[in-house]
Amino acid sequence: MAYLLALVAAPGADSAPAQLATEAQRVAIRNDVDVVTLAELDTLPGYRADLDTEDGRPLIANQLRRSTLEADGVLLFADESTAVPALAQSVIAWLTHAGSGPAPAIAGKPVAVITAGPGEVVNQDMADRLRAAGADVVADGVSITGSWSDPATITRLGDTVVAVASSAR
Repeated sequence: MAYLLALVAAPGADSAPAQLATEAQRVAIRNDVDVVTLAELDTLPGYRADLDTEDGRPLIANQLRRSTLEADGVLLFADESTAVPALAQSVIAWLTHAGSGPAPAIAGKPVAVITAGPGEVVNQDMADRLRAAGADVVADGVSITGSWSDPATITRLGDTVVAVASSAR
């Protein structure tokens, strides 16, 4: 069974990205994939190189990197808007800097970028940033505009989960 890490880069358990992550967990089970959401990601501070040391790195940044390294793949959920949301910027920055490791935690990982809302500007920007750090972005442009319980949304989420899990195997 593949293990995928869901990163919800939007505050609030009832946000559209959080609801999409929950639905992705449901469809993943039907596809023999385990999707786990990293808790308390909304406490992640903005990336600063002076914080990215063994003694200064926030616990949540360590958890983010460790969980990413242990996962077979990553599903990144965020809101689509006119600019990359601050929390999504922080998540990407912590994942794309190597810190004290030999390479960024996201390097070589299959990733899907899934945004809630119309458009794909933010989605493509996040995917490009992850690719630049060596991530294998296997699904970008996944922008969900309908309800997360809509059959077409469920099918699209299922296809995305399977694409990431298949790339991880």
